[in-house]
This record gives sequence, structure tokens and C-alpha cells, in this order.
Amino acid sequence: MTTKAALSFAVGVVVALTYMMAPTDAACDTTKMRRYDGDLIAEGSGETMKVYLIYHGCARYVNPLTYSNLFNERCEKYTRNADLLEAISEKCRCRPLTDGAALIRGPNINLGVFLLTDGGKVFIPGSATFKAYCFNYAKIKIVPVFILTKINTHAALRLATSI
Repeated sequence: MTTKAALSFAVGVVVALTYMMAPTDAACDTTKMRRYDGDLIAEGSGETMKVYLIYHGCARYVNPLTYSNLFNERCEKYTRNADLLEAISEKCRCRPLTDGAALIRGPNINLGVFLLTDGGKVFIPGSATFKAYCFNYAKIKIVPVFILTKINTHAALRLATSI
């Protein structure tokens, strides 16, 4: 990515962050749902299929454009667990991932990789978590350090936990 393209993306990130604050999540027992963190839930099929990411114990809709910004196209982590689909349809559907959510990092990989969503960055702590969430390394965008450090930080992603 050229410096001009990186700066243009970074400016777009800052502008988008100004408008990306979403309403709070619905009431849900996220403690029980954390065992599914990183799972992609497919509801329906074909053109009507909706995909949800379990993220911090909450099912969050991922629109097709955002999906292509984040995930491996051939991710096989979809689940069609009927009980889980019922649970998310009843109480654990939270606000969608932000339209245009992206994977970002600074020019130095030692700064880490982040999921940019909900007006801030979410640290992805290592390759095991990155792979567990089925993210695509080729989709990571590099932003200047001065922009990366200005973005609010949210709680880090975590691997699924057993309860």
C-alpha cells in the first residue's frame, strides 16, 4: 500500500470512527455464550443466509461486505446447532458488527493486529485467536502509528471458554 493510499485509508478510519457508535447490546447471558466465542453461525441458506459472529458472548450479524473484509472465504466454522440458533434468536442477538469493520495493524507487526469495529480497536492476542475467529491475514490493512494510537481500545478478543 502506498503512503498516499495508507493516509487516505487512515483518514477514512478516523472519519468513520466519529459516526460508528452503536446502541448497547440486548440483555443476554453472555457468560454462557462465551463458550462459542469465535464461532460463525449461519442462519438460513443461499441468498437469504445470515451470518453471525459470536463475539464476547454475543451473536453479532455480519453483513456480506464486512464478512469479505474480515474472514477467509472458505471458512468452515459455520455451525447450524439448533439450540444455539434458538438462543441467539431469543436473547443473545446484539448489535451488528460495524459496517466496514476491518483488520488493521501498524507498520510494525509488533504493535499487534486489531479488529476495527464499534468506534474502536479490539486487540487480537496471537495467531491462535486470529485463526479461531477465522480471520484472513491477507485482509489486514496497515495504518500509520499516529492513527493507530488515537483509536480507542476495547476489550481484547478471547478464545472460547468452557463453562
